[in-house]
Amino acid sequence: MSISIEESGMIFGPFPEAHVFPIEKSVIFTQLGKGLKVAEFVLLRDSAGRPREAWVIEAKSSAPKELTDYVEDIRQKFTNSVQLTFASCLKRHQNSVDLLPADFLNLDLENCSFKCILVIRNFPKEWMDPLQKALSKQMNSLIKTMCLKPGSVVVINDEMARQRNLIT
Repeated sequence: MSISIEESGMIFGPFPEAHVFPIEKSVIFTQLGKGLKVAEFVLLRDSAGRPREAWVIEAKSSAPKELTDYVEDIRQKFTNSVQLTFASCLKRHQNSVDLLPADFLNLDLENCSFKCILVIRNFPKEWMDPLQKALSKQMNSLIKTMCLKPGSVVVINDEMARQRNLIT
């Protein structure tokens, strides 16, 4: 069975249901109460000859010229999403076993790479570099503490997302 997610004017998917943790709409997240921000979903991606990757996807329809608050909002969403995914896979949240897709319950956290991917609809390529640099700088503490690989924070537009088979 497959799943698609519509967000910010884009349709993500279809993906195998077992590969998608719709974190923003999950009971695990909603049980935590108000005040936390998370990304839209986490997607497990397989590549031949490489360990499985978990892509934390945040979708936006635009980005402002003033990046400070925007980047901080995205940082919070990515950080909380990575932490909540790890905690859920480790079954630290009530009912994680019943609420997580099967492939997440069996995820090899030791070898799984995490990527935080911001997808912005109709975003010009020439504007990506300053946003990429600002977001990477803000995400530095998560990258260091979680020992994420270089290039684990990515800003792309819908055209690039389509090339990566994220959107239709």
